[in-house]
Amino acid sequence: MKRGSIFVCMAMMLIGAFLLGRAGAQEGAPDMKAWEALAVPGAEHAKMMKSVGTWDCECKCWMMPGAEPTVTKAKAVRTEVLGRYVREEIEGEMMGQPYKGIGYSAYNNATKRHELVWLDNGGTGIMFMTGDGTEFKGSFFGPGGIEVKSRIVIKHVGDDQAVMEMYNNMGMGEMKCMEMTYTRAK
Repeated sequence: MKRGSIFVCMAMMLIGAFLLGRAGAQEGAPDMKAWEALAVPGAEHAKMMKSVGTWDCECKCWMMPGAEPTVTKAKAVRTEVLGRYVREEIEGEMMGQPYKGIGYSAYNNATKRHELVWLDNGGTGIMFMTGDGTEFKGSFFGPGGIEVKSRIVIKHVGDDQAVMEMYNNMGMGEMKCMEMTYTRAK
């Protein structure tokens, strides 16, 4: 009885897959060539790959507007993932505590937008941002479940240096909270 049930389930799955394939082939649906084109890395991906390598970082953090920033050092390692994405691992110190973070950057051929996800040991959530490659916008949740709107601006100073500025808004106006200067390690 069990073998017969498994056979019937497998047959139903094959029929369902066939019908879904037929539905996707209807007029107006993207054909296989359109799907394949979305998977091809292009010029934006090549630009991203230039950042692959090891970077020495200086991080400035502001807790209050007008206050002096705390300044710390970190090391970031960026690696290529699947020829389409860049993974960044950073380790250092932030606000007197050991800091580790991991992020992934992408260029989405379908939306023509850059995407960024970030997670670190400073919280338990994941930040997702989109942008044009120079400016990204997104949000994360802070203490008490407050949504913090975030904006990142990236300024490239040649192939071997970049400055990332982060601005947060918790409903009282935007405030610069971090500036990270990346210098390619020699």
